[in-house]
Amino acid sequence: MITDTQTMSPRISELDYALEVGGIAADPVNLLLLAHTATELGVDDLLVSVMVDENEPEVARMRAYARVAVQVSNRMHKPSAARIERELQPAC
Repeated sequence: MITDTQTMSPRISELDYALEVGGIAADPVNLLLLAHTATELGVDDLLVSVMVDENEPEVARMRAYARVAVQVSNRMHKPSAARIERELQPAC
């Protein structure tokens, strides 16, 4: 089940602040929740794996986080194909 926009957007904002203050390891729970959501939304698996891999350099993980967060935000705000198709059907 994909997290809805109302809960994911504030979670990304909180994670942004936590990572700015304490580095990439500051909030591992929300980082993993973001990774799970990103995977469900079809974000590149390599970016997600670098973001959560503790053996990767911190700068690489932070860059991957930034790209993942942007892609998740964009995909959560883009209307789904099913919704568009439903809106285009004539009301008979």
